[in-house]
Amino acid sequence: MASAPFFARFLAHPKRVGAIAPSGAFLARAVVAEADLSGDVLELGPGSGAFTAALLEAGLPPSRLTAIEYDASFAAALRRRFPGVGILQGDAFSFAALTPGLRFSSVISGLPLLNYGRDEDRALIASALMAMPKGAPFVQFSYGWNAPVEPPEGATVHKATRIWKNLPPAAVWVYRRG
Repeated sequence: MASAPFFARFLAHPKRVGAIAPSGAFLARAVVAEADLSGDVLELGPGSGAFTAALLEAGLPPSRLTAIEYDASFAAALRRRFPGVGILQGDAFSFAALTPGLRFSSVISGLPLLNYGRDEDRALIASALMAMPKGAPFVQFSYGWNAPVEPPEGATVHKATRIWKNLPPAAVWVYRRG
């Protein structure tokens, strides 16, 4: 999806879209580098598909990727662009109800967590960590200097890298439960 339609969606729903431009290729590759692609992967908030494309370019088969997008126009564009990927339109915060019984080797999040409530964010990360084996990564990016969300009880977070070649520059954070 081009930047102009993305920016239009941002203007219409700034808290849900969370950025003025789609994530860049450098950020997408950095996020995917932190993922475990050995099993099924869940992508929350794929937006225009930057992380989706990077996951597929890294060799993840489309059939092993499930993506949950809230915005109907983004979801429709993703279905056209990525046939074979399980694109679900819905609220990523309800991913467990949308993917009952599924387990993932990684969860990749493009959600603008800083735009939501802290308790809601921590609950999302805790639920995602429980949908994966211990030690599996929940990968999140943010534009801030600090982790976007304190890790839930029993989990850790570390900054994997900062990507300066992104608009705006972003950090990649990895949450894991021990």
